[in-house]
Amino acid sequence: MPTDGRPTRTRPATRPAETSRPQRRSGGGGGGGGAEAPRRRVQGGHPRPSVRGPHVKVPHEVARLLRAGHPWVFRNAVLRPLALPEGAVIPVMDLDGYLIGHGLHEPEGAIAIRMLSLKPDFEWNEAEMLARVRAAVRRRSVGVPAEACRVIHSEADGFPGLAVDRLGSHLLVYKYAKIAESYLDALVPMLEQELKPAGIYLQDRIRGVTPDDRRPPAFHLAGKAAPPDLEVDEDGLKFMVDVTAPVSPGLFLDLREGRRLFEAWSRDRSVCNLFSFTGAFGLRALRGGARSVTHVDAAARSHARCRQNLSASKMDPEAIETITGDAFALLEKFRQRGRVWDLVIVDPPPFSNVKGSTFSALKDYGELMQAVSGVVGPGGHVLAISNAVRLAEEEFLLAVGEGVHAAGRTARLVSECGLPPDFPVLPAFVEGRYLKIKLLQFD
Repeated sequence: MPTDGRPTRTRPATRPAETSRPQRRSGGGGGGGGAEAPRRRVQGGHPRPSVRGPHVKVPHEVARLLRAGHPWVFRNAVLRPLALPEGAVIPVMDLDGYLIGHGLHEPEGAIAIRMLSLKPDFEWNEAEMLARVRAAVRRRSVGVPAEACRVIHSEADGFPGLAVDRLGSHLLVYKYAKIAESYLDALVPMLEQELKPAGIYLQDRIRGVTPDDRRPPAFHLAGKAAPPDLEVDEDGLKFMVDVTAPVSPGLFLDLREGRRLFEAWSRDRSVCNLFSFTGAFGLRALRGGARSVTHVDAAARSHARCRQNLSASKMDPEAIETITGDAFALLEKFRQRGRVWDLVIVDPPPFSNVKGSTFSALKDYGELMQAVSGVVGPGGHVLAISNAVRLAEEEFLLAVGEGVHAAGRTARLVSECGLPPDFPVLPAFVEGRYLKIKLLQFD
């Protein structure tokens, strides 16, 4: 999920031409904290709406982004401080006094307003929430695995700072922003009513994870308690997941399209899966007809879970070679020994610390690609993945290219994919397009 970083592209400097203006809203009660009500003016045949009470004005370039679908108003774009409670619904206007929409106020952090709607007349109530839950379910009625999918994807489905995954018989709610607490109690009964899960868990993703300060297990919100091993199906393969886990339940749902692409390119190839985690890409490669599959991961428990997944999918649990250790150190050993593969997947975490050796995708992806280039056979392929929000696509591809060049190799982009359809993204929401999956062919 996106963090609170600012958009990386250049923002447009002008306000888009408007063919119509929103109709005048009936004014609410008074209250401090807002600018004085703007005088009425007719422009393009439509009067400017009158908004009484607290509201926020934003510069025209920000207004343009919001109208195009960006769901956040950053705090430094708010022209006057807001003295409002957390979760208050507030109108958002441009500098000319034209209403853009309504959002939830967030008192702390880089984001001041999370947009709810661009409709002129809008109420944030249980009826609106229920309609949004039902609409999100309808959007996923075709082409999405029934047992392992995202059923609510934050702002794109109208629920700022929150996401919900279906994992087998249970739901796992992710809280990405404190603002979600303002409506979570109303949402949970709707999830029970519409999705009928056996139970619901909540994972708090607001605080970062460090080796010295780990997240607690997911909190049991409703229904029956879940066992540590739930079996889910994705495209006919079985994976064991744990919805009570403090971080990942064991299957990254947003990588589904990447797994499908990887499977399609695996036939008759030797495959190396770096940062293999619980082995989902390796299972895909085996089913795709790979000659051999090697997994590299720093955690031995990840290999153990992979063997469980192989058994659940009716495959030989020993069909994959597993190697435990630091990826950089092992890549150098492989290079020195002349060991190469036809197809290598590189899917590092955005940040990791293994025995004092740190990796940051923002700074180190080029160095990683240089090391990977030493173990790719002639004509081989690399599936390079980044889910680091702050690593823009242009910077990601630049890092990949520089790493390949530093290794004395040449590579070409031959295919790519991104988020699956159950992870929709609003237009103009740069941060929402965080996942980058690129297939490269080496000379």
